[in-house]
Amino acid sequence: MELKNYKILVSDGLAQQGVEILKKFKNFELTINDKTSKEELLEIIEHFDGVIVRSATKLTPDIIKAGKKLKVIVRAGTGYDNINIEECNKHGIVVLITPLGNANAVVELTIGLMLNFARNVSKANNSMREGRWDKKILRGSELQGKTVGVIGLGNIGAAVVKKCQAFDMNAVAFDRFVPKKRGQDIGAELLDNFDDFLARSDYITIHVPLTSQTKDLISYAEIKKMKSTAIIVNVARGGVVNEQALYDALKNKKIGGACIDVYSTEPVDPKDAPFIGLDNCITTPHLGASTFEAQIEVAKLAAERIVQALNSKIFVDAVNISFNMSEEMADLYRPYIELGASLSKFITQFNLSKIVSVKIKYKGETFTNFDPIKAVILQSLFDGRLIDVITYINLEEILKENQINVIVEKYGKPINYENYIKISIMAENGSITKIAGTVFSENPRITEINGLFYDFAPSNYMLALRNNDVPGVIGNIGTFLGNKGINIAGLQCGRKEKGNIAISIITLDEAISNEDLNELKKFPDIIDAYGIKL
Repeated sequence: MELKNYKILVSDGLAQQGVEILKKFKNFELTINDKTSKEELLEIIEHFDGVIVRSATKLTPDIIKAGKKLKVIVRAGTGYDNINIEECNKHGIVVLITPLGNANAVVELTIGLMLNFARNVSKANNSMREGRWDKKILRGSELQGKTVGVIGLGNIGAAVVKKCQAFDMNAVAFDRFVPKKRGQDIGAELLDNFDDFLARSDYITIHVPLTSQTKDLISYAEIKKMKSTAIIVNVARGGVVNEQALYDALKNKKIGGACIDVYSTEPVDPKDAPFIGLDNCITTPHLGASTFEAQIEVAKLAAERIVQALNSKIFVDAVNISFNMSEEMADLYRPYIELGASLSKFITQFNLSKIVSVKIKYKGETFTNFDPIKAVILQSLFDGRLIDVITYINLEEILKENQINVIVEKYGKPINYENYIKISIMAENGSITKIAGTVFSENPRITEINGLFYDFAPSNYMLALRNNDVPGVIGNIGTFLGNKGINIAGLQCGRKEKGNIAISIITLDEAISNEDLNELKKFPDIIDAYGIKL
């Protein structure tokens, strides 16, 4: 399919390795800023289709609303509390993150802070600099045999468990959104009761985003449930731990200590976070993802995410759509998503009538989840055909409002293809148009149109004809196109029986104009002609 042109803004800078990936795509026009103020964003955001941000850029409702062309926002990192998701949902903007890019850096800092606290490393360093030899008073403790309590069993939380196991620590976890089996597979006891979790943990590490559900997840009441020796480690997001409650607990020795890398407001003023000055608290200036390796990996992943989203309609690590997929799933689904989009775009240009219902049937040994392909099919079918702008976020709602019936079925009986998609659309006048296809060697193929069988690759430019099955028709078309200077790349004809109406598909090297189409329609044995552009 021909790639659309997109304007991309990088608002907080990006490692060169990520920039180089973006530059490979000629359909991307890049604007790369090391820093972008809110005032500048409000002024320029309307021109961009996609934005890559880090933590410095705050995409507030007014900025998102001003981004009238925005389709995708990529957060180069894990936390996305600097992006107003609710406003993105209103405008159909998909938000993607790159959790794997900085995961190892965050995990290593988590473990490093635990070791630092256990062995008094920072205190020892400071005392040595002051000329003291405080060996006796700096006696520490070991991680071995202690229990680490992990809040959030995503990629980072799971990796923390794994590394803690290398220190012979026991692991418990709390996560309302994962099944028990995930805890078993990782080697952590997944607890249902948060109070029980808090009471059993020697070290409590936090690995969840800041949301309305996680804000002040740990406050006065939760701290009361902890051991008096418990250590809180927050390398996730400021605000998950109530800072005033933390200060009071540390100052009054209600818990053993804390290691804090993130704050409610950043950069933090020590006056607003008095626990920074306490000697039972280690603080760092949001260093979680600040390694050379993580910055490069995050930049590469952010670039890949926006390329996948805009050019291939593949959304990896999306936070606000239901058909999110992993990197491995993306590689597997890519040709089928391309097939679904090609079938949809073809059929809507082959039948220009108003669509009142859609039926999608599929067979998929490959598909563990058909939702991503279904979404692309529906968005491609109705893009530009409805009064409302249809996006991957609002498509179900818009189709319902427009009283368009959608049926999705899986083939129950055997068919000849391992993976197969068939789309049938019913027009307002009752006519039904069908198209089907499969994937061979990772390349989409169209195999059926209205019950006639073919085998051709979807192309950027095609000519679809309904014609009488009589001698000379194809020759006349070829002569006509040749006289117009339009080269034919391929041709296939389908018919049910001799002398019936045929459907001819001609692949072209360039688009055919409406003027030429109208001329073709005047040919005596051509019933109709359609220019197809993918």
